Amino acid sequence: MDNHEILTGPAAEAAQEPEIKTEVMGEITESQAEQDVQPSDDVQKPRKKKKKHLFGKGFAFGMLIMLLLCSVAFFFLCLGRVIYISAGHGLADAEVVAKANTIATYLQQYSIYDYDETALREGMLDGLMRATGDKYAVYYNAEELADVFNDYDGNFYGIGCLIKENLDGEVYVSGVYEDSPAEKSGLQAGDVIIAVNGEDVRGLDRYEVAEKMRGEKGTEVTVTVYRESTGETLDCSAVRDKLKKIDVEYRMLTDDIGYIWIKDFDDIAIDQFTDALATLKVQGMKDMVIDLRGNTGGLLRAAVGIVRQIMCKGTIFTTQNASGEEELFECDGSREFKGRIVILTDSYTASASEIMTGALRDNGMAITIGTNTYGKGVVQDFFFLSDGSGIKFTTDQYFTPNGTAIHGVGIAPDIEVEFDYDAYIADGTDNQLEAAIEYLEK
Repeated sequence: MDNHEILTGPAAEAAQEPEIKTEVMGEITESQAEQDVQPSDDVQKPRKKKKKHLFGKGFAFGMLIMLLLCSVAFFFLCLGRVIYISAGHGLADAEVVAKANTIATYLQQYSIYDYDETALREGMLDGLMRATGDKYAVYYNAEELADVFNDYDGNFYGIGCLIKENLDGEVYVSGVYEDSPAEKSGLQAGDVIIAVNGEDVRGLDRYEVAEKMRGEKGTEVTVTVYRESTGETLDCSAVRDKLKKIDVEYRMLTDDIGYIWIKDFDDIAIDQFTDALATLKVQGMKDMVIDLRGNTGGLLRAAVGIVRQIMCKGTIFTTQNASGEEELFECDGSREFKGRIVILTDSYTASASEIMTGALRDNGMAITIGTNTYGKGVVQDFFFLSDGSGIKFTTDQYFTPNGTAIHGVGIAPDIEVEFDYDAYIADGTDNQLEAAIEYLEK
């Protein structure tokens, strides 16, 4: 699932800016070939011998020698320059740079379309990251990177629509905020986003789609969606407003059972979970259902911060980097939750959600109900560049406390229950949640 979720280790917070070495290359041209002096074929009559001008001839000969030496020196300097550049360890050697410039020249001279030079440059950087074969590798320009981290902060101008990416790479609505412009427009969870303001967004990742949906307060945006439950294509219009992202919702299900739905693992999720846990305890919660369905991940530190509020002492997970070095993430158990926990999972439960699921289950603190999780067992880090842009790519693999590598496999539920979508559409019945309540009431 190319969900483009940002799952970073602590290294990302202290990431050092890579040293950027720029090399200015002058145009290397061939020196003009020296012309050979050919003897004259004209036959002249004998002339009276004149006095030779030795100084003039000597001066001309000296200049010719100097020109020849300069040409030879220039040639070897150019050759040395080419050899020096080509011997570097970077990807952009002289040959690659020359080829890129040649391609750009052809495009500008012969293409029927107008090309923006900045877009071409960023396209090359996008291509560089995609060519790694790491489907989570991304290049962000300065504006895109700022938007990503603004999203983590939880404040934005938009319509109150939470979006994710499904297994087919489609961006879909995973939830709408209560009383938000999105809810008033008719958008519903499960709607697949096709276009924004008439612009086709299929093939874009969720951050690119989110950027198109956001805008200045008071402006209108039309989101075109496909609703699988009815087979309809709908245009939903909403007026943008300033919103506070809600990552965690909660309520009491019974007198003893509390329910916490974690939608995303952003920085704000930690405090929101803390408030939810404290409130439900006051309301009499003894056992808890944690809903991670549809949660495709987020920040590693957010998942760890939440797990440490409820887990007993022990390992949360371990990571292994490209050098084989391992890092252990633990919990001291000082804020252990004493009741039973059921975690609801589905095929979109991924990344940070799987870290939380594996940690609580392997430590005997929770059972899982639902369907198999996605299986994203790798970690990405951000690296920041001097112009405000940045890159993200996979740096680590992680393992659950039992040492299980879940990448490409996922976590099988303890109690498998397929979601009854028809029942949910008909009267709002959530059969997986009902199964969790039934288990805890035994």
